[in-house]
Amino acid sequence: MTETTDWTDRFDEELAREMVRLSQSPEGGNAGLPGYLDIRFSEVGPGRCVAELDVGEHLLNPFGAAHGAVLAALVDHVLGSAVFPIVPRGTWPATLEFKINYLAPTRPGILRATSRVLSLSKKTAVVTVDCENDGRLVGTALGTIALTPPKTGGERIDARAAPRGENGGA
Repeated sequence: MTETTDWTDRFDEELAREMVRLSQSPEGGNAGLPGYLDIRFSEVGPGRCVAELDVGEHLLNPFGAAHGAVLAALVDHVLGSAVFPIVPRGTWPATLEFKINYLAPTRPGILRATSRVLSLSKKTAVVTVDCENDGRLVGTALGTIALTPPKTGGERIDARAAPRGENGGA
């Protein structure tokens, strides 16, 4: 697929290098589900991220394929990770939604996800992800990321004090 936008003018190369280093280091930078799945970044570039995990027996369903949630977790992880180094430091990219097309079963081996930022505004980003299992396309996804700007000074967001509807609630 042809790259439609060049994000190099806003790319934080130092942050990208640190993302890759921490995901591959013994002390780890991956906590929670990415740590459990041992998701590792192999490349983080301007508006692009590549991550992989090893699909082992512990991730397989009774039919010998990885549960769909494994691919979904990898997709969710790389959606925001592609955006993170091209937004101002302190901005929090959070997944609003994504849709996956499962194209083939994911079998034991390497599951690799490549995400690419298609669109970026002040408040949202749209990201596409292709997932390959040992070179075979097994899934593709499209997601929207919400961008929460960095807090300045001692500012805090208190959900209880937010006007109705502004905190994602009722």
